[in-house]
Amino acid sequence: MTEGWELGIAEASVLLRRRELSAAELVESVIGRLEATEDSVHAWAYVDQQGARRGALAADNSARRGEFLGPLHGIPLGVKDVIDVRGMPAEGGSLALKGRVAPDDAGVVRHLRRNGGVILGKTVTHEFAFGQGTPPSKNPWGAERYAGGSSVGSGVAVAVGSAPGTLGTDTGGSVRNPASVNCLVGLKATAGLIDGSGVLNVSHTLDHIGPITRSVADCAAMLQGMVGPSTPGLQEKTVLPEVMPALTRLAVDRGAWAEWGVTRDVAAVLEQAVLTLEELGVEIVDVSLPELKMALPASLAISLSESVEHHREWLGRSAERYLQGTRVMIETGALVPPEDIQLARHVRSYLRSSLRTAMQNAGIQALVSPTLPSVAPIEADMSHSLTGSTGQDSLSSALMMLSPANLTGMPGLSIPCGFAAGQPVGMHFLGREFAESNLLGIAHVYERNTPWHAKVPVRDIVKAENVRSACVEYHAGRS
Repeated sequence: MTEGWELGIAEASVLLRRRELSAAELVESVIGRLEATEDSVHAWAYVDQQGARRGALAADNSARRGEFLGPLHGIPLGVKDVIDVRGMPAEGGSLALKGRVAPDDAGVVRHLRRNGGVILGKTVTHEFAFGQGTPPSKNPWGAERYAGGSSVGSGVAVAVGSAPGTLGTDTGGSVRNPASVNCLVGLKATAGLIDGSGVLNVSHTLDHIGPITRSVADCAAMLQGMVGPSTPGLQEKTVLPEVMPALTRLAVDRGAWAEWGVTRDVAAVLEQAVLTLEELGVEIVDVSLPELKMALPASLAISLSESVEHHREWLGRSAERYLQGTRVMIETGALVPPEDIQLARHVRSYLRSSLRTAMQNAGIQALVSPTLPSVAPIEADMSHSLTGSTGQDSLSSALMMLSPANLTGMPGLSIPCGFAAGQPVGMHFLGREFAESNLLGIAHVYERNTPWHAKVPVRDIVKAENVRSACVEYHAGRS
């Protein structure tokens, strides 16, 4: 028998509207799963069980009156601990803000509540979302492996079933990165699509809030619940197609894969995914976009320089309570010359214009690539340097691949597409601005025709002696 925590958002929503499942039952099941897994994976910074129960009761009372608030009615959700939730701790994973409580909801959290979402708590983040240090969250596919960053707890919570969906933030890939290593779906939407107020920012121009879920349908439901009813480019109700839309054309820049340090086994998985897309009716065209290499240095100049204004006051009061790596990044931002910042902004305008023109002229809906250059590396071997050499153990490779979406403001979507060495591999779509519905539609058709999508996690994913083998066996059984 399927338990409530095993349900995806879309599945649970159907049962809730049919009154075959109550929000209270769903929340209790998810809380039970959280209690069963949390000691092993440490995904949560704060859990508000009583508040979630009150929210579920309110959702059930509304349902009895025939009132459903939106696509997330009665769905328990997690929120990364750099996004404010009224009355909950808001420490950003840092001792520097120990004891801080959010006075109000972030804009996106207000939207979640208006659309029926039940806020379960706050998920673990790298300090202030800078990706430095090693948070306590564990990768359920192998506890010794990198669990993703900086929305690390958000990815782990969804992977083990202690939330059907979570919010993360993405400055250079921090939603899509944990989605990839945890075999999940992660979306960085078009700049301006989602309200970014009430966030402990790294960079107010590059930060994006995004959903992490188990399926594309769940991602679409969360996105609908995160935005207003008249948001440009997003249909009031995203209808995901059962077959690939006609005249779908996607681009691949294999030359960039080598430059990004994509490993041979990950490239092989992506080649098979591209072949599957072709079999589903997608036209694949080869392109060369060498200008993408400008994205990372420009992103770093902008984001680190902007981080200074967000942290100047806190650093002045308690610099010694910051992690050294985080403090060095912010201090480096203070040293970026004004002319370099201006040049980075010119690069941003140029890339945005050139990519938009290239896609329009070639009739391309998206650029396809691996989400990350390798499977999740062993955490102890990993370099967290942002400007190091590319390679499978380097954070800089991931930033090089994912930062173009943040710099240009274009949407980026990561979905599972297979396994290498028994670890999940993600496929990334960099799409046109405000074309989220199109990206989700393509991804949904791919997902429905492949076995890589984890409808639910393995029941004993945390307890299994060999977690990787258990996960692979589970996915193989779905193929």
